[in-house]
Amino acid sequence: MTMKTKIYSNPSAPIKKPTLRSPTRALIGAVIAGSVFATGIAVAGENMNRMDMTSKGHGLLYSGEARAQAGVPDDIADYIWGLQDTLQSTREDLHKIPELGFETPKTVAYITENLTKLGFEVKSVGDSGGLMVDIPGEDTSFTIGVRGDFDGLPFTEVDDGRPYRSTIEGQMHACGHDAHTTIVLGIAKAVADGKFKPPANLRLILQPAEEIGQGAQKMVDAGVLKNVDVILGLHSDPTREWGRVGLATKNFSAFATGFTIEIDGLAAHAGMAPNEGKDTVMAGSYLVTQLQSIVARNLAPTDVGVVSVSMFNGGSALNQVADKAVLGGTTRAMSAELDQHIRGRMQTIINGASEAFEMPMTLDFVAEAPGVVQNEAMRDVIIKASQDLLGSDNVDITDAANMAGEDFSAYTQKIPGYFTWLGIANNKENINSGLHTVNFDIDPRALVVGVAAQIQNIKAVQAYHASGGKF
Repeated sequence: MTMKTKIYSNPSAPIKKPTLRSPTRALIGAVIAGSVFATGIAVAGENMNRMDMTSKGHGLLYSGEARAQAGVPDDIADYIWGLQDTLQSTREDLHKIPELGFETPKTVAYITENLTKLGFEVKSVGDSGGLMVDIPGEDTSFTIGVRGDFDGLPFTEVDDGRPYRSTIEGQMHACGHDAHTTIVLGIAKAVADGKFKPPANLRLILQPAEEIGQGAQKMVDAGVLKNVDVILGLHSDPTREWGRVGLATKNFSAFATGFTIEIDGLAAHAGMAPNEGKDTVMAGSYLVTQLQSIVARNLAPTDVGVVSVSMFNGGSALNQVADKAVLGGTTRAMSAELDQHIRGRMQTIINGASEAFEMPMTLDFVAEAPGVVQNEAMRDVIIKASQDLLGSDNVDITDAANMAGEDFSAYTQKIPGYFTWLGIANNKENINSGLHTVNFDIDPRALVVGVAAQIQNIKAVQAYHASGGKF
């Protein structure tokens, strides 16, 4: 996933374990034990109570005082926060071994070993390089998929003394995929420990190659969604503090497409006979200006789209007219119709330039990822579920365009799905580096919130289904 980010140079500080008060334990415990949500989604109360979750006073909000009186035993109430050390250790283990694309043998082995130790049968998903685990639930007629991705990025992680720094030079987890996988493993542990009884069948889906936009589609092609009715996912969000979530009402992400343009010209001496050549640099320069005018002059002011030429390679000598040039870049659109419109205009411009400059030009679209379209019924259910868990003040609901790309779209093209932004920042501790930066990190308490949120979402989705709701 790509976002516009700012790089911060300060290293992260150690995180203190939250100190819980009794009502808070009951609330979180209720999520795990299912004592409150078994019959559906609780409606947020008019009055919110702020519970002090850390010695520094950072608060998570929980609505509905009645749930604090649920009478959940302390051992169950403590369980979810008691997972923090395990989750943090798991995430740090994964952070040390980042792997790229489909080449993820160490990561796959680690995930498989951990799930096997918990007593689950881990299955390979065809030749996709991904894994899945099926967990039977109380309602065996309905299956909920939960996805986590686990590939890294080709970056060299800053050496700021963190003990869990990447051990593979030139590769790191700079997008939070190690956290996403950890959260899925946390759900599995809650089941294995007998603290979470799935109300429906669960399929835990663990995938490679999200960063190159190919992993999810390959898993879909291999049959990972067979018999799965709906799917849930989330993504780390360094723009939000831990304990907050962001929920999109329309698209979670844009229709994202990479493109390359190859231009074939004719070499000539640039000083003595430039007129005898066909200059691919000149032709490419024309294309740069014309392509990036699409948004300004071919889209309506209310349309949201991007055309960016971000790569231009041409020529090999100072005194030679370049006979080859390659351009590349990305497009983003907030609908399939707009995506196709942009592509059509690009092809028209390139066809015209090819004729005008008398040079063959080839346009190829690569790394295509459709937008993640949020299922409306799941959206409404999860908004309410998130507000019940975290309180309305910690749930950001937006219909604003998000121009990131996310291959979770391959799943939502087939079945209803919903994708959540999970806050991972701690600005007081300078844990706020953006996605795809060399000092990216997370507040480990976000892992706990991620597990609780997905369990909450599973329960809420199943409750809606059981009540006759349709996705």
